[in-house]
Amino acid sequence: MLTRLAREFYRPAAPRELAQELELALHLVEKALASLCARGVLKRGEEGYCFNPGADLIAGYFQTHPRGYGFVHTGDDRQYYVPPGTARGAGDGDIVLAEVQAREPGKAPLVQITDILHRRQRYLVGQFRAGSGLGSVQDGTRKILIPVRAARGAREGAGVVVAVSGYEGRVVCTLPDEDLGRLDLLNIAARRGILPLFPPAVEEEAARLAAQDLGRREDMRDMAVVTVDGQDVWDLDDGFSLFRLENGNWLLGVHVADVAHYVAGGSALDREALRRSFSVYLLDREIPMLPARLSRDLCSLLPGRERPAVSCLVELTPAGQVVSFRFAETVICSRARLTYQQAAEGRCGPWQQLIAAAMQLAGALAQRRRQRGAAYIALPATAIVLDAAGRPLAMGPRRWDAAREMVEEFMILANELAAEYLHQRGMAFLHRGNAGFHPGRGEEVNAFIARWGYKLQYPPPARELQQFLDRLQGRPEMVPVSRKLARCLQKSRYSAAPLGHYNLALERYTHFSSPIRRYSDLFVQRQIKAAVRGVQAPELARELPRAAELCSYKERLVQDVEGECLEQKKLEYLEARPGEIFAATVADTTPGGPWVMLDNTAEGMVVAGSRSKLQEYVPGDRVQIKVHKLDYRAKQAYFALAGVDSGQE
Repeated sequence: MLTRLAREFYRPAAPRELAQELELALHLVEKALASLCARGVLKRGEEGYCFNPGADLIAGYFQTHPRGYGFVHTGDDRQYYVPPGTARGAGDGDIVLAEVQAREPGKAPLVQITDILHRRQRYLVGQFRAGSGLGSVQDGTRKILIPVRAARGAREGAGVVVAVSGYEGRVVCTLPDEDLGRLDLLNIAARRGILPLFPPAVEEEAARLAAQDLGRREDMRDMAVVTVDGQDVWDLDDGFSLFRLENGNWLLGVHVADVAHYVAGGSALDREALRRSFSVYLLDREIPMLPARLSRDLCSLLPGRERPAVSCLVELTPAGQVVSFRFAETVICSRARLTYQQAAEGRCGPWQQLIAAAMQLAGALAQRRRQRGAAYIALPATAIVLDAAGRPLAMGPRRWDAAREMVEEFMILANELAAEYLHQRGMAFLHRGNAGFHPGRGEEVNAFIARWGYKLQYPPPARELQQFLDRLQGRPEMVPVSRKLARCLQKSRYSAAPLGHYNLALERYTHFSSPIRRYSDLFVQRQIKAAVRGVQAPELARELPRAAELCSYKERLVQDVEGECLEQKKLEYLEARPGEIFAATVADTTPGGPWVMLDNTAEGMVVAGSRSKLQEYVPGDRVQIKVHKLDYRAKQAYFALAGVDSGQE
């Protein structure tokens, strides 16, 4: 019963529904539910029984971390901390039962796993080795044996996805040869249950789709719509149009691919998209949320192709103030596929005047957000270039140019207006928000920044935070202080109830601009379409809590996978440069040594050098270091002071 409730991600269930699914007598189910409610494990609402996420006995999905610890995810986007070595054999995606051992303000409660209610199927990706009667795939230090009957014709050296049971496995599919240099990244994802293949029923449903009747839509095919995205991106789910009105204002159109036009609620495609919830980006490889037939064809706003869209049309003053807006189901035809690089360098040909005007308007929108009190903690993101074999050739900070900022501003505005549009019509919708800083960490933050003479009201209002961050620009302490503040800020999440968005200084916000890549956006797109048509869509309202919980959980999972892939390649980059001297900034101090952020965006701890010298460093100091040792299992780098024998501890 507990497994069933947790597996459905906390969707309430009535006693009769549970009795039918579990094939038990109704009176026995009711008795068990009453007992669990009395113990505080479950709670009863209008729609049935569900978990009480604040109880001392909790159930949820287990998620591991490379450094040995883990978390149990439960309803209301709560996380419970599982210390290293206490997982009792639980793996990623397993549903576990756990008891709360300690609660501390500002931190995830500490729990002890008491039982594993459901084990997820284990997968790995590797290179197939043929043998006489038995094939195999290496799984770290152990070998997974694959009988001939389970090899599905895999050839020697092929990349394969393998379902594992104990020390035996079966080949699920063979990967394209171009993926051979990315098997390590695909394996990181597969271990978390994220696979590059779709179930046959999903592929078959996608293959049957064809361009559908677009006649009952507002015709905007004559409008000059362009897309601006990365050079290698082909899931083009948003574009924009812009022209000046007679009154001197701008009419901005943000046109989003109408994925809901093809993906019906409850279909095989929809169920798989919900299960995945996000497209996953493994540096230069993508594991899409939707099959290529949709993500790269029918739903992609390819130039010269007529496409159904959901459009946000907004009149703006030159200063970026919203005069009016509306949403519509439309049919559009993109005129050009532009890249960020083209837009940033002014190489847009006949579309250069449009892009120049769009960048100017985006700058006004950014200023409008700042005046509203929005705050953004900027930390360097990483750009890594891999060769065909997956070896990192170059690594450094990702350049965030004006073209990316332009698209970002337009999408933020469209998402903001989508939330306002649904709110005005009294519809419950999927909120995206951020509750601000974790409580109970003010003393820690102020003790850290006091060394530079700063003090912050904690939690700081967003406007005051941005003013403080502006003071840090160009100063040595900017990186360590920004890092400390970012680690104290709660992550954004999805919610069925209004949440507010601290960073954007908004009462309400949602996501709808990337429905090819995020299920949350597809869900909200359906809600917008219902509002445009003037219908209530009660089935969406019923699914709202579950969609919010699942999307929040999957987002954490995807972030972990993408982060682990990034850390893997950072270590490989460092390993390929033995003895090289790197420049770094001390970000924090730890009992083991200074924690540093390298100029190339790698991070780690300096452990080799005289203990007295290591203890002299404080956050903000610049330091020259070299690699001391690398721990691939924990995804951890250790450094030595430059000029110090790497054997000195």
